[in-house]
Amino acid sequence: MPAHVIEVTIQNFQAEVVEKSKTVPVLLEFYANEAEPSRQLAPVLDKLATEYGGKFLLARVDIRENQQLVQQLGVRTLPTVKVIFQGQLVENLEGPQQEPQLRALLDQLTMSPLEMIRGEVDALLAAGDRRGAIEMLGQAVEAEPQNNALKAELADLLIMEGQVDEARQIIASLPADTEGLSKPQHRIEFMERAAGLAPLAELASSVKAKPDDLQLQVDLAIALVANDEMEQALSLLLDVMKRDRTFDDEVARKTMIKVFDLLGKGNELATQYRRKMFTFLH
Repeated sequence: MPAHVIEVTIQNFQAEVVEKSKTVPVLLEFYANEAEPSRQLAPVLDKLATEYGGKFLLARVDIRENQQLVQQLGVRTLPTVKVIFQGQLVENLEGPQQEPQLRALLDQLTMSPLEMIRGEVDALLAAGDRRGAIEMLGQAVEAEPQNNALKAELADLLIMEGQVDEARQIIASLPADTEGLSKPQHRIEFMERAAGLAPLAELASSVKAKPDDLQLQVDLAIALVANDEMEQALSLLLDVMKRDRTFDDEVARKTMIKVFDLLGKGNELATQYRRKMFTFLH
């Protein structure tokens, strides 16, 4: 029997299914060797259990030997696959199942939430180890190639490290609705907009010389964002909003929202300036 596959009976159900489901999803497969649908599904499930390498447990129930479990769990047809996770039934699949649909379900259940990894990434970035953060995300993507949110985060770090072409390739491969995709897209946008402006020091001097020129302030804010100086950029943009909320089709407000996106969920600076922006607008 392949690794991560077990035979389940009424005697070991609590230990092997309920308890283990508290840490990993358990696919509970009800089968009969003489049933053709069971014979077709079994190699697919065995293959997935091997490929996913312990990210889920395949628990097989022979219906001939376990009528009590069949009755208690309401099994009506073969094959039946019940997915147990964290002690709860989360999916009930009856009849023949296709491998792509099973993979999609398993990916949804086993992929690491971005928030779990982001804390480690943020710690590395705070320590100035951007290369370490990129390496860690690269390993996470290799382990979970279908986790598009991780790929978007990796693309963003690659942009910050100057590897823009590589980041563009990743971005181009991702679906438009990928979680966090707007983050690297906005970062490239700021870099491209800043590339068409005067150097940062020159812009700062121009703003001092012409304090009423709102376009200069917006330009300086864009250059600051491209240089990863977010707080000063947000301060300038908020000032533009307060002086002329509708300037250039509300460019200051729209740009602030993009900066919040770059900073990410839960960022203290983003929270602080969101509050300031909300207070001014309302």
